[in-house]
Amino acid sequence: MINIVNGVGTIRYDPSRYTGIIRKMFITYNMSENLFIENGIFRKIITSPADEALRAGFCIKTSDDIDVSEAESKILSLYEDLACEEKFATALYWHRCYGGAVIFPVFKDLSEDLTKPLDENNIYGIEEIRVYSAKEVIPLKQNEDFNSTNYKKTETYLISDEATGAYFEIHYSRLIIFNGLTVPNILRNERNGWGGMVLENIYDTLILKYDLGNKFAIDIMERMAQGILKIAGLLNKLSIEGGEDEVRTYLQNIDMVRNILNTLAIDKDDDYDIKSISLSGVKDILDKTQTMLSAVSEIPVTILFGRSPGGQNATGDSDFEQYYSMVQKLQRRDLKPQLSKFIYFLSKCKDYQIKLPDTWSLKFNPLSIPTEKEQAETDKMKAETKEKNISALTSLVNIGGLDNVELRNYLEEQGFKLDRTLDNVGRDVIE
Repeated sequence: MINIVNGVGTIRYDPSRYTGIIRKMFITYNMSENLFIENGIFRKIITSPADEALRAGFCIKTSDDIDVSEAESKILSLYEDLACEEKFATALYWHRCYGGAVIFPVFKDLSEDLTKPLDENNIYGIEEIRVYSAKEVIPLKQNEDFNSTNYKKTETYLISDEATGAYFEIHYSRLIIFNGLTVPNILRNERNGWGGMVLENIYDTLILKYDLGNKFAIDIMERMAQGILKIAGLLNKLSIEGGEDEVRTYLQNIDMVRNILNTLAIDKDDDYDIKSISLSGVKDILDKTQTMLSAVSEIPVTILFGRSPGGQNATGDSDFEQYYSMVQKLQRRDLKPQLSKFIYFLSKCKDYQIKLPDTWSLKFNPLSIPTEKEQAETDKMKAETKEKNISALTSLVNIGGLDNVELRNYLEEQGFKLDRTLDNVGRDVIE
């Protein structure tokens, strides 16, 4: 039984029982694309982490300390000649904006059929690099081989180049694929293998809170000084024929005179006043929306909006540490596997003669370079620590806890270069 009067058991009495979480807005490629073009804040959210991830460059590391300086020099030279920084930055833009992107290195190889797998042993060079967004890349054929590790995965894609209008089919092995942000598998399947877009995470905060909040703040500023005119016998004037036009003309003349002469001439029975609207609290609300947008975009307010760090003795160091942490995550998860694959392709090109060892890894250079003062303080701390360790070891030798041979072995393990030429002199005699 439902009591209609007090609403027990109905949505009016207990809304929480009749509400749930649903997708409020279906984000499309066009929505994200339009915002990227028109909204400066959204564009910065998309591009700033990608640009930062590529800014400092990278180097090649090996586990056995093999000299790869020659190979690294050739790779960096080709990286610059092929404008790879711009291409990979663009791929990261579309990866974040559209939920996916591909890089198509145009190989000089023996096969002219792009639908065939790439023969890595017959690559001679790379003519150019093209970048396409997920909007331009459509999965065409799936792998139907049940015994293959790529079973039911995309075998070939249809690329529709929006810049030229051309379209062609290409095998996945010829592409470097950025899969978009992480989404549930069922949603990725609905999107033909592509992932999430940044806009899906920030739409509510960016559009419905930040943008609207700024718009309403401007509207308040436009209406913060409201003129009020008290007209004697207003109702009687409006009731007679032509009275409405007369009142309207009267108001227009007052507004015009107030703007030009700043002196009003009104009837002695009328009264004119200006009411000001307080803007207190508006700034705090706008600051909150900026903080919310910063939280969902993972970009600190000091970087996203160019604001000075707030709070007593604030330097902004923690903001940059947080931002660099997010950029390093982007480097590890999204950029490093794809850039490593591209470097591998370069090493297989016969014309370039790049010799890399069997085991190598890509390492990004530090995002932050310490100042001379910071480096001096770090060196001082290391020197003091080393001095304390040596003092402790000397004390152990003096009390017989270590002998000279053990001490020398330990120092060598710590990176000290020792003269070992006399270590074994006379040992055979003693034995």
